[in-house]
Amino acid sequence: MQRTLRTWLEEAQTICVFRHQNPDPDALGSQWGLITWLKETYPHKNIYAMGKHLGVKPELFETPDEVENSIIEESLAIVLDTANAARVDDQRFIKALNILKIDHHPTPDHYAKLEIVHEDAASTSEIIAQLLKSYSHDAVLSTKTAQYLYMGIISDTMKFSTNNTTPHTLKMAAYLAQSHLDLPRINEELFAVSMDEYKFINYIRAHATIEEGGLVTIFLTLETLKTLGISANQAKERINELGNVRGFEIWAMFIQTMDEDAFNYNGSLRSRRVTINDIAARYGGGGHKHAAAIKSVDEATALLLLDELRARIKGEL
Repeated sequence: MQRTLRTWLEEAQTICVFRHQNPDPDALGSQWGLITWLKETYPHKNIYAMGKHLGVKPELFETPDEVENSIIEESLAIVLDTANAARVDDQRFIKALNILKIDHHPTPDHYAKLEIVHEDAASTSEIIAQLLKSYSHDAVLSTKTAQYLYMGIISDTMKFSTNNTTPHTLKMAAYLAQSHLDLPRINEELFAVSMDEYKFINYIRAHATIEEGGLVTIFLTLETLKTLGISANQAKERINELGNVRGFEIWAMFIQTMDEDAFNYNGSLRSRRVTINDIAARYGGGGHKHAAAIKSVDEATALLLLDELRARIKGEL
């Protein structure tokens, strides 16, 4: 598989790197880390960053390129951190000569000719770091490449606190840290909050519904987000603020959206121990065992999902 990847990289004159919609720092970190390394390693190739959505921390990453269809049609498309084709943030990837997928999510959709998927990795940035480490024969990466990948790892693991953080995760972070990274500055840029975000965190903690069995939920309307000065992307990034209490088993945040003149909800789901992605899948969503999401469900459907989460906590499902 890695031999095929190397051959594709060597042979492609044009490479377009894609990631998912509403990108988080792992999607952006893996994208820009790989792009930076490709440009450094293959200075005579045409390397493009694809995507329309800027994400929650746009100031930390570069701006995507504007690319014509004819360029994509002659390119190798590398799609990062995206389990299913519908979530790719520029559907023109399907026009590429070859499609490569690199991801750490369970794979419900085999849309690429070559797939490198490691579900045991804590982030896609961790996978990219390992690939580049192998290709460079353990040589230290450039500071710019390493910083992007490190940001992806540390954000997706919530500063190495998630239950999918492994010795390999820490090994890759240590490898990247050799590239003269300013670790305190990276932490501040990723995790320090604005005053509006600080007020939002206090709001969701004060208004969440806490059930005796350990289920914690909150529904956020568009009007509430507007009043608090928070975007939907900023809001969903704060899901884990609901789970930092012993005894909480599952926490869920539902954010209102407007879909074709109807109000629906996107849901972010997290679990301390029990599996939840199979439940999310029954409602058109998916994700990891302990971190999943659903999109565009009405309130009644969201309440049905919560009933299943309650049953899962009780061991009845």
